[in-house]
Amino acid sequence: MKVNTSFYNNYKLSSLALCVLLTACGGSSSSDDNPADPAPNPGPEAPVQAVISGPHSTGSVSEPVFVYYDLDNKTVVELTTEQAETDTVWDIAFKRSGVYLNQHSDNAVKAYSTATNSDFFDAESKAIAASFINATAETELDDYLAIKTSDIPTDETKFVGDVTSNIIEGFYDYNSTTHVVTAAETKYFIANSDDAFTKFRATNIITAGRGIGNITLKTAYQGSSDVAFAAEQDLVIDAVLTCSGDVTHVYIDFDTNQEVTMSDAWDINLPCAADKTGADFTINIADDAQAMHDFDNSYDAIDPTAVAYYGLQENSYSVKAFDSTPWYQYGLNGGHLLWSQFDVYLIKTPTKTHKLQLTSYYNADGDSGYMSFRADEVNELAGITGN
Repeated sequence: MKVNTSFYNNYKLSSLALCVLLTACGGSSSSDDNPADPAPNPGPEAPVQAVISGPHSTGSVSEPVFVYYDLDNKTVVELTTEQAETDTVWDIAFKRSGVYLNQHSDNAVKAYSTATNSDFFDAESKAIAASFINATAETELDDYLAIKTSDIPTDETKFVGDVTSNIIEGFYDYNSTTHVVTAAETKYFIANSDDAFTKFRATNIITAGRGIGNITLKTAYQGSSDVAFAAEQDLVIDAVLTCSGDVTHVYIDFDTNQEVTMSDAWDINLPCAADKTGADFTINIADDAQAMHDFDNSYDAIDPTAVAYYGLQENSYSVKAFDSTPWYQYGLNGGHLLWSQFDVYLIKTPTKTHKLQLTSYYNADGDSGYMSFRADEVNELAGITGN
């Protein structure tokens, strides 16, 4: 995507660091004519002014890439996606316009929006286009500098982390008092697999030991030539019988609406419990499949030409903390640009709290997918930033 370079120039600071005192820039007030004269005491160290990091390339639409960032050392951490899953150094990551937080148990990172620019929205929570379009990294610097330790919420629950879950989750209810498990009959799911769509729900669960002994699914199938889901039909699975031998999973094929083996073209599976008494309370979709929630039973059909817009997810997906408080608005001028709100986020690691303000999604040439931001550890005094 290309934009006018004048648009991006509004996001650039006139220099990466604004000097407050001459000594902070490496100068001296002593005379060059008499270098033997001692330099006067420069006094307290001048505050360092919010250096912008970036732009960091987060790839193209067709080839997005992660940029992993260590807030403590203010450095990019070069990692593959696989390495990042077990790495504890990086705190925050960017991929295109997405913002991700480390979920590792040894470095669980959480975020909180200070809502510094809540006035960018009207009383009906609609974006005020002019507020976004006219805002720049310079005009919003004071909001960033003003954040100090007293702005950190004492209520830890206000900080939210990214959460990774299975897309097929919530198909049963558990009563913690009676310890009884029942099917969540009103929770519908839609799977996209083998060029077909299947809407399904659990309508009966019989437990065995600590797992599922028997489960009844109601499935409604929409084949590649169908325009809507067919009538529901029952699919009864005896997990006790299937898991009694060397089998590790119960496999189900929606095309034939029956239980199959691992070597068949299956669509979902239930892992067998460790004690082989039945299946775990887990449903997975195939690697090449996607699924979505339809808990309100809203869809009578899926339009194959609009699959990309339904929000279908892979088996394991993440709900990002930044999804609930997006840092940008899209298309405010009728085009395809992203406009930062310049909200200041507090990013909490196990040992420190940092402040973060996302300043641009474009490089100097106006190309998208180039993230710029400023970030510092939060200090006691407003206007003070870290080195």
